[in-house]
Amino acid sequence: MKPQNIAIIGAGPIGCYAGYLLSKAGHHVSIYENHPQVGLPIQCTGLLTHDFDQFNLRPESFLINTLTTIQIHSQNKTTQIPQKEYLVCRKKFDNFFANLAQLHGATLYLSHSFEKKENNTLIIKDTKNNKEIRITPDIVIASDGPLSVTSKAYNLYHPNRKNFYGVQATVKGTFNKDTYQAHFSPKICPGLFAWIVPESATTARVGIGTEKDSRIYFEKFMKQQHFIASEMQAGTIPIYEPKQKLFKDNCYPLGDAAGFVKATTLGGLIPGLTQAKILTEAFNNNKNTTINQVNKQYLRTIQPLRRRLRIHLLLHNMFNKFEDKDWDKLIKYMSQPRIQKILTKHTRENPIPILTKTLIKEPRFLYFAKFLLK
Repeated sequence: MKPQNIAIIGAGPIGCYAGYLLSKAGHHVSIYENHPQVGLPIQCTGLLTHDFDQFNLRPESFLINTLTTIQIHSQNKTTQIPQKEYLVCRKKFDNFFANLAQLHGATLYLSHSFEKKENNTLIIKDTKNNKEIRITPDIVIASDGPLSVTSKAYNLYHPNRKNFYGVQATVKGTFNKDTYQAHFSPKICPGLFAWIVPESATTARVGIGTEKDSRIYFEKFMKQQHFIASEMQAGTIPIYEPKQKLFKDNCYPLGDAAGFVKATTLGGLIPGLTQAKILTEAFNNNKNTTINQVNKQYLRTIQPLRRRLRIHLLLHNMFNKFEDKDWDKLIKYMSQPRIQKILTKHTRENPIPILTKTLIKEPRFLYFAKFLLK
């Protein structure tokens, strides 16, 4: 397509990455952020698998720690998986992408919030100067989070969508700075897990996410671990909805706004960045074609990512039915050397090869299939 006037609502890393790729390709990109600063308030742990390397973006400017091991706990079992992970400063991470977009021609408007849509016109509120502006972009990218007002204005927000509510604190203590801990038990965190992610040998990020009563479970876990919060964050995290539409009219939701989050871990940065890359390639590779051809390419090339997210959702629904004895059994099977090799080779971003290879090596994993039928 010829260069388009593109409005991106939300200056998070997913929206700004799309803004960078689109500006670099010659489109006219404006990014509107309702907060006065990029990257605040912080509502994410900021843990990335090493799949982030695929984007060829140097992490040094926003990297806090590089971890090498995931330690998984149930009530009675523990196992470790060697995995390289990045822990980032979310404020610096978000600003890295915002600066990248601006460096390649995008214009960033802070304290500008999406208000409403009138036909093809968007009403944006300049909250700093208390005035409204009206824009009529060719393309709208909704990257304004899990409760996306923009998606709702375009009737893109699926009515079946559900959310987790995460609570996290920075704590002091003594930690193995190379090891990230995940604690699984319906008594600790029903439907998900509690995490302890070290920033250093003396500081860690501790949190949980549940569909309800997050603060109650969080305080219980903090007390159990003898932690005292020095800094708190909280946020809404979407659960992937397979029936979510990917576009309507000229609007395309990205990242949390589209629910592109792994339901097993609630990690959305790499799925969102991948989605942004796939969408922008559909625009940038079809410069002499119509919007329908762009949409066809987008739908075709996004399918592998959607398939992985559906598998994550299936696993989440299965784990949600586990009792402590089932977590103990799962971790016992995962501790076998032949399974450890598979888990070390593949990250959680793509569960498909993990599932197929572990079932071949250890048929007893079929025990858990009964939870899919409940």
